[in-house]
Amino acid sequence: MECKMNLKKAIRNDYGLTLSGISAVIGAGFLAFYSLIKKEIDFQKMLSLISRPMELVCTSDFILLAVFSLFIIVGLAFFAKRVMYIKSFENGCTIVDGKVVDIHYTRDRCGVDVEFLLFGNVCRKHFALMNNSQTKYVHMDSDVKLIMRDENPKKVLIMELYFD
Repeated sequence: MECKMNLKKAIRNDYGLTLSGISAVIGAGFLAFYSLIKKEIDFQKMLSLISRPMELVCTSDFILLAVFSLFIIVGLAFFAKRVMYIKSFENGCTIVDGKVVDIHYTRDRCGVDVEFLLFGNVCRKHFALMNNSQTKYVHMDSDVKLIMRDENPKKVLIMELYFD
């Protein structure tokens, strides 16, 4: 079966995807704030020190730039990795039925444990989800449709939260 990932749904529901996207946006926001509004990052000074790397690395301008750039790069890397993982379910997948057996709420997120049958054995999978209106239907003892990769049947996602 072929499914199409809905990026908006995935960002709204997947905790890892949301967290990595937010960290990249926060890093970009702080970088813009310190460089454009407060003007604490002096790019001209940094360019003049480019030939003397040890002096450049020791400046507070470089440290601010490095920290915020690191937030952006790491956030975008995890975001891209998670999107590619979710997109890998689009082709060569099977839909199976699962049942929610445990759920834990912590502020804006929830941990959901789902059991499903795999080759006659009961398997359990844990999902970290955002706690929002779309995930409210995932409650104790509810039935959910899971999408399972054919080449690795232990890799599953809740279909309604990621795909159209």
